[in-house]
Amino acid sequence: MSTTLATASASSRLSNEPGRALLTMRAQHVVTDSPPTLGGPNEAPNPVEMLLGALAGCAAFVCERAAQEMGIPLTAVAVTAAGDFDPRGVCGEAVDPRFQSFKLKLALEGPDAAQRELLLQAFKTRCPVYATLARAAPVAITLA
Repeated sequence: MSTTLATASASSRLSNEPGRALLTMRAQHVVTDSPPTLGGPNEAPNPVEMLLGALAGCAAFVCERAAQEMGIPLTAVAVTAAGDFDPRGVCGEAVDPRFQSFKLKLALEGPDAAQRELLLQAFKTRCPVYATLARAAPVAITLA
């Protein structure tokens, strides 16, 4: 029996303002700007920040769902994602522009230490954004 894969998609088109694009996912629209180094207005998140936001959002949702399934009391989740890359590559210099590392801080209120570890393991095994990025660069995770 073969598994049917889910397909996620997004599209992007430039707006009438230089350095700005409109992203469309399903029927939702989000503005993204390029950073000032690329001539963008820097008034909306840039694509690098959107990627980190996807990681943080997925972490929060997976922890929330896993806590519900396991009966773990979870009163709040706060996630901070950061990544290190060399911006010179984006600007055209002969430098690898990919992320060299990621840092993720998961602040989980309500669970005890053992339950936080269970939620961390659920996140690591269930989050498609984390699973993809962890194969590209090291991810250091701090539980708080």
